[in-house]
Amino acid sequence: MRGLRARDLAVVVAVAAAPASAAAKPSAPPQVCEVFPTSPACAGAVAECSLCHTSTSPVAWNAYGASLLPLVTGDFDARLRPALEESANADADGDGVSNAAELAVGTAPGVPDEALCPGPLPRATQDVFATAFARVGVLYCGRSPSYEEREAFLAGNPDESMLDERLHAALEVCLASTYWRDVGLARVADRFVRPIYAVGRESPVNIVIGDYDWDYALFRYVMLGDRDVRDLLLADYHVRDVDGVFERVDDPILIPGGGAGGQPLVPDQRAGMITTQWFFATNTMFSALPRTTAAAAYRLYLGMDIARLQGIWPVEGEPVDVDEKGVEASECAVCHSTLDPLSYAFAYYEGIVGGSTGVYNAARPGDLMPQWDQNAAVMFGQPVANVVEWAAVAAQSDAFSKTIGMTLFRHALGREPAARELPEVEAWWRSLPTHGGSVNRLIHGLVDLPAFGGA
Repeated sequence: MRGLRARDLAVVVAVAAAPASAAAKPSAPPQVCEVFPTSPACAGAVAECSLCHTSTSPVAWNAYGASLLPLVTGDFDARLRPALEESANADADGDGVSNAAELAVGTAPGVPDEALCPGPLPRATQDVFATAFARVGVLYCGRSPSYEEREAFLAGNPDESMLDERLHAALEVCLASTYWRDVGLARVADRFVRPIYAVGRESPVNIVIGDYDWDYALFRYVMLGDRDVRDLLLADYHVRDVDGVFERVDDPILIPGGGAGGQPLVPDQRAGMITTQWFFATNTMFSALPRTTAAAAYRLYLGMDIARLQGIWPVEGEPVDVDEKGVEASECAVCHSTLDPLSYAFAYYEGIVGGSTGVYNAARPGDLMPQWDQNAAVMFGQPVANVVEWAAVAAQSDAFSKTIGMTLFRHALGREPAARELPEVEAWWRSLPTHGGSVNRLIHGLVDLPAFGGA
C-alpha cells in the first residue's frame, strides 16, 4: 500500500468496514435528485449509480459513496437523505471542491481532480462569429465557407447584432440544403437506426430482416423544417423518400409475397422509430420478453443506458422473472427492477418472423412466457397500457429533450459540455418544447451558445 494517499486509505477502510450484506440500492438515485434537484446529474435523468459506486456486483464504492456509508447504517432509505444533506459541505474526494459544489456544476464528488476549471481566454467578437460562421458551413452545408464568403460575412465592420443576423441567415440557408437533408441528417441518424447492410433491403446474401431506409426517411423528415421532433416517438405514419421529396404514408406497407422489408403495423399500434420493422428485427429478434428492445429505446431516445446503471427507476415487486431467466438474483435485480417493467409493453410485438416481423400479437406474451400474468408496463414510475402510451410519456419528458439537444451538441462540437457550460446548455435543450419541438429552432439556439463559436 506504499504511496496510498489519505483520502484513498479512507475509502479502503470504509469499504472494508462495510457489512457483508451491503448492496447497491436502486432506491438511491431518486433520493439524490430530491436533495440536489438542480444538479446536472438530475437534469432530464435520475442520478447514475456511478455517482457513488465503481461497481454494483460485486458492490464497491468510490470516495463519495464510501463517505456516505457510515451515515446510512440501519434503515438505508430513511437515512440516505439526511446523510446526503449532512455530507454536502464535505469534500469526499479531496480535490478542493465540496460535494455539493461538484454536484451543482456536474462534476463527480467521488472522483478527485475535477476541480472547477477556468473559462476560456477571451476572444474578439469578430473571431467568435467567424468561427461560428465556418462551423455552420461545415456542419449544415457540408463545406467550409470560401475566403470571399468569409470576407463578405465580416464586411463593413459590423457590430454584434449585424453579425448575429448574418450568422442566422446563413444557418437558415444551410438547414434547407440538400446536404443537410440527405447527408448530414443521415449521419446523425446512424446511431439511432444502426443499419446492418448484410440483412437490409439490398442484402448481398439475400437475407432481408427489414428495410432501414424507412427508418432513415422518417428520422430525416421529422428533424427537418419546423416539424415536431417528438414524432420520432409519436408518429403513427411512415415516410417515403422519392428523389428527395418526402411523402407521408399512413396505411401499412406490405411486401408482395409476404417478405420482410415493409411496415406491417396499423397506425394505432405505431410509436414512431421504436415500432418500425427494423427496430424489432434488430432488437427483439427471437426473445420472449424483449428487454433489449426496451433498453435500446430507453438508451437511444432518453439517453439512459441501463447496462451502465443509468436511469434506474425501480418498480416495487419487480422483477418477477416472467420468462424464467433468473433475473431475481441479487446481482441482476438492481437493473431488472427497472428494465423488466419497461419491457412488458414491447412483448406484444413479434420479433423476426419474416413479413410479420414487428406485427402486434395480443397472445404473444402468454404463449411464450410461463409466468406471464398480464404484467403491467411502467415508464418513469407511471403505469402505461401499451407502447404508444410508453412513447407518449417518453416524448414529453425532459430526458427526451435532453437527448435531442445533446445529440445536436455532440454532432456540432464533437464533445460533451464542459462543467462551466452546463447551465447554458441545459437552459438551451430545455427550450425544445417552447419551439414546438422544432429541431431547426433548437439549432438556431445552439449557434448562439458561447461554445459554438469557441467564446
